[in-house]
Amino acid sequence: MFKDKHQQQGSHGPEDFLRASEPRYDIQHVGARLRAMRIAKGLTVNALAATSQVPASTISKMENGRLQPSLVHAINLAMALGENLGFLVDSFRADPEDIVVVSRSDRSKIDYPELEIGLEDLNGNFHSGVLEARITVMQPGATSGAQPMMHVGDELCHVLEGTVHYEIDGESYELTQGDTLHFKSDQMHSWKNTHDGYTTLLIVFSNGLSF
Repeated sequence: MFKDKHQQQGSHGPEDFLRASEPRYDIQHVGARLRAMRIAKGLTVNALAATSQVPASTISKMENGRLQPSLVHAINLAMALGENLGFLVDSFRADPEDIVVVSRSDRSKIDYPELEIGLEDLNGNFHSGVLEARITVMQPGATSGAQPMMHVGDELCHVLEGTVHYEIDGESYELTQGDTLHFKSDQMHSWKNTHDGYTTLLIVFSNGLSF
């Protein structure tokens, strides 16, 4: 079993990751960065709302540190601002490095409770904007939401454990352990954990729009 295998290696299983006490995520800092980016682009809250299709009231709550962005809102805001979604992680890469080693214990973590997934950042303090890699842990039955998503660039998904079902531009793809899917992510796509337990994925994005 997946959990036993990780225990033999002296690390944690997916259940432990999703029960982590405090993900390294600070909505106060996210809000401040979101406001700074919006102002730098010369946008009002209402203008950003119109461009991103995220309600102005929701943007205001994010900027005031009263709301964690949902994944779909985060993608839409990043695309509207032309920014990398790395600004949502507390360890924002203000001083990027050319060579980075990220130990398992030092990975930045973020949870998206509405999607029942948790993410681990594999890039550390490396330069953002070319490749972004995440370990994604999906709870049983986790889905990408009611509406498909899209964003610029490529997306590569490799299944480390479990099963995931993708819908991409009307086509269905069922991936099991060891399978890899690579697609242009400007196509409408969605996913669902179809395994009866946790599913763990390695996901790599290009063009800097990641989560």
